[in-house]
Amino acid sequence: MKLYSSLLKSEIYQILYVQDVFSNYEDFLALVTRAFDPKVLFLTVIPVVAAFNTRLYSRLLLSVLLTEYFNTILKWILAEDRPFWWVRETSEFTTLNRPKLYQNELTCEPSPGNPSGHLMTSTTYLYVIFSVLEEAAVLRHGKPVVISLRVCYYFSLLLISISRMYFGCHFLHQCIFGILAGVLLTKVTMSLSFEKYLTKLTRRRRLAYCCLICLLLLGIYWGQKLFGVDPQWPVKMAFKWCDDPFFLDPNTTLVFSIVRLTGALFAFAIVGPVLKSAGLNWKRSIPLTLAMMGAKWAAIYYTPRYYGVIVYYLYTFLVYLIFTYGYMRLVPAIATVVIDPRVQRNTRPKMN
Repeated sequence: MKLYSSLLKSEIYQILYVQDVFSNYEDFLALVTRAFDPKVLFLTVIPVVAAFNTRLYSRLLLSVLLTEYFNTILKWILAEDRPFWWVRETSEFTTLNRPKLYQNELTCEPSPGNPSGHLMTSTTYLYVIFSVLEEAAVLRHGKPVVISLRVCYYFSLLLISISRMYFGCHFLHQCIFGILAGVLLTKVTMSLSFEKYLTKLTRRRRLAYCCLICLLLLGIYWGQKLFGVDPQWPVKMAFKWCDDPFFLDPNTTLVFSIVRLTGALFAFAIVGPVLKSAGLNWKRSIPLTLAMMGAKWAAIYYTPRYYGVIVYYLYTFLVYLIFTYGYMRLVPAIATVVIDPRVQRNTRPKMN
């Protein structure tokens, strides 16, 4: 325990160093943190992929969903502090030498710190995207472009790590663990054998697995209560040590994340993984996807917040279920390019 506390103490000094060195780049780091927020990725960046390729959207959605689920499970099991409240609670410092970490509205996240959700989800998202780019680049441009893409990938993760440390959201080891866990999970979810296994499952079996994941999360939640641990302890710590309590966003709590993920996962289970998809007519798919994204943002903006917790979470679950289903089914149904078989026969080369 003493060794662990010493590690966190040394990492507090690392955060202070990062805050000092990168103080002139705060606006840029804030942009990085906001851009790679799991909720923002889920609402904006990932749906855009649905406008261009249903197959890629399916793979990306599955990888990100499972990564976020495991991130939630690991956060609850490891139950680690975040720097901005640990530094105020620990006995490693005294009143005379206790450092003051810089805070702003991006700091006060009311969830456990390890592993970093930003890093774990972004690792998965970028891994999928850069893998697709690498496959295209190696055929056209060779290894130099592939090497450049990998450098961009790792540099992006470095920037996200710096931004999370700068705002006092995570210790260094939490960022590193988030990256490693994200890579490991992505390799599993991206494997073709895993997708084929899901495809062979009936819809009822896929929904049963969704229910099993929900039961696992409920078990962890109530298990903590059984052993005298309040699952909402990070919310209380964040509220206690945030410079401004209005910085707290209820949408960043683990319970809200679980509801959001479950709605999307049930939609995925209903449709199933897409192993093959026809080309999309971008003149139709892009406007349709953008319209759906706008409608989803409006639906979230008008979430009924004053009718009780059950209504609030049920509404959120339905919003994510309906729109995820729409991206997987409605967009390809309306925008798929239909090729006339007669045209295909006429375009075949003649054999002499």
